[in-house]
Amino acid sequence: MEKKTLVRDVAKYIETEIAPLKYSLPDDKNGLIFGSLNNKVVGIAVCWSPTLKVIEKATVSKANLIISHEWLVYEYTKNRWMENECGTSTKVPNMKRLRLLSENNMTVLKYHSNWDIAPGGIADSFGEYLGFKNLVKKGKLVRVYHEKPILLRELAELVAEKLRINYVGVSGEPEKKIDYVGTAPGGLGQIFTYADDFRDSNAQVLIFGEMLQYTEIYTQETEYSYIATSHEASEMPGMLKITSLLKKKFRQIPVNYLTSAGDTH
Repeated sequence: MEKKTLVRDVAKYIETEIAPLKYSLPDDKNGLIFGSLNNKVVGIAVCWSPTLKVIEKATVSKANLIISHEWLVYEYTKNRWMENECGTSTKVPNMKRLRLLSENNMTVLKYHSNWDIAPGGIADSFGEYLGFKNLVKKGKLVRVYHEKPILLRELAELVAEKLRINYVGVSGEPEKKIDYVGTAPGGLGQIFTYADDFRDSNAQVLIFGEMLQYTEIYTQETEYSYIATSHEASEMPGMLKITSLLKKKFRQIPVNYLTSAGDTH
């Protein structure tokens, strides 16, 4: 008789072999965020963010375990710039997501900073997926590669093609030859002065995920070129890697990657 795979079995594999919890940043809760560790797993959906469309797609495919990189609910922030902020339990997206998860007895595991930082995780996967080979600087999240010279405009086109996105933001001289490339996937571009982390490298262009305008200005004034992709696109390679590893480990269970719009790859 084939042994049942429980959610706790999948969690243990990820938390000990793929994205050890010791890499989590303080105050970043990773692991179980909804449902039960004792549920039998019949299908797994891996995603960047567990949006309502992802949950709907997972239910259609009979997946009862969602493994996400980002949080499940929007928290009450007490933001002083808002006058009528809803509480966590009354935010409409939260209510819709939690209701659908409950109705279908689903479980959600979240692996964020631990998978960002762990060897082979989000930070490593981004450059690898883009085809960079020669790593010359590695920090907690910073990566710098020394590659064959390429024009900035050609590099931007390559990044868009590899990440399957229609366009990228670019700043810098299009005909400039680039051979030192820095990467900053995910939401690192929400940190206005993140370019500082490349100060001791030879990076000429920084490839970001999500990038705020303040970060764009700071990066320009620090005299780096940049290529801006998107938060999800830049973290997709790492989530595809988890998908591949889970398929090999749990061969009897269907495992699919879902984009935030609910499509599969």
